[in-house]
Amino acid sequence: MRLAVKSTPIRAAWALLLAGALTLGAAACGSAVSGTPTRTQPDISNWDVGNYQTKPRVIGNAKSERQARAREAQRLADFVALPFEADPSYVEDAWHIRPHIVLNRKTIDNIVINDTFDEVAKDLVAGWVNAWQTGGEIQAPRRTLNIAALMFPDAKTASAVGPALEHDDFTYSSDNQPVPVTKHPNTTAHWRPDISSIGSWTVHDRYVIFIKVVDDTSAPDLPALTNQVERMLDVQLPLIDKFQPTPAGELQRVALDPQGQLGRTLPSSPELPLRPDPDGLYTGRGALSLLQATAKSLTRFEEAEVDLVSFGDAVVLRSKTEKGARAMWKEWQPSTTLEPNQKMIASPSGLTQIECYADLVGSGDKQTVAMNVCTFQVDRYTVQAVARQLQDLHQKITAQYALITSS
Repeated sequence: MRLAVKSTPIRAAWALLLAGALTLGAAACGSAVSGTPTRTQPDISNWDVGNYQTKPRVIGNAKSERQARAREAQRLADFVALPFEADPSYVEDAWHIRPHIVLNRKTIDNIVINDTFDEVAKDLVAGWVNAWQTGGEIQAPRRTLNIAALMFPDAKTASAVGPALEHDDFTYSSDNQPVPVTKHPNTTAHWRPDISSIGSWTVHDRYVIFIKVVDDTSAPDLPALTNQVERMLDVQLPLIDKFQPTPAGELQRVALDPQGQLGRTLPSSPELPLRPDPDGLYTGRGALSLLQATAKSLTRFEEAEVDLVSFGDAVVLRSKTEKGARAMWKEWQPSTTLEPNQKMIASPSGLTQIECYADLVGSGDKQTVAMNVCTFQVDRYTVQAVARQLQDLHQKITAQYALITSS
């Protein structure tokens, strides 16, 4: 499994990094190392790492309210369902390269029509949004399901916010009609009979779940649209019950890197970040949202025992065991999964279990390199990085290797 969507060459190379990666056996620099050593500390003195850092950073706690809320959104992300979990016909990520973290209306203004969101949801702590669509030819009609999970300070606040947001959505158009969602009584919903879509808001404890289904594949069918909402809620509500929010008194200083892994991941460039969401850590679903993966990827993660993923200028996956990491490597290994629009290229010297390839665009004599990609596996970790220039990529992936293997 190479988690990148490979139908478009540029997207294939960027997908692992552009939507936004392991307790590494160590926490921050100076912490005790757990587990059994499996290799000798490499001598990096002769490695070409350019200006990339090779020493782990200590990241610490949130420095601002916004940073704290963004970290809470990243934690929440792992408990926001992916639409294919309710309906396997959703096979492609439809959110693409847009922020997933919801701190205000800006992130979801393309799906939430009303303009009162920031006023009504002024007490929003954090939220996360996913969107997937059915497959087919590029111009073919699709069905799309958008889901956003919004967390508030308490259930009382959420119980007021949910109906208010639905009211403002409902009154946006005089053609809207209320829709009963009887399977989930704390849900209010609406649709317009001449348009094949439905919007719903569900209050569940301190959470408000927004679901919007747009079906361009068929004529308006209210029972079918309502069924999509109910099936999604059947998956989402039990899942979000498993999330443990950071206590309000601790949120302002929430740890950004409790396992020390983000400090061992190359940080994104402030001038040219690879994705709109900040660097961060995820354990499962959140990472797959950023990886623009396939519907099989959640199962693949489980098979490879992936339990922590960090995103920065590289994406680093940690597996619970080295065996799991080897399974991940076999899924990503370029030489065994190469596609027609890709070719193997040179890997940097001095590193083991590493392969690199180029994503190509054009054809024949006009074929050019869109992006270069390198992947390696060491111990419990599988890593991928991209760059347009091969020398830059070699320096980047070598520095990332040094960060992971540094004592």
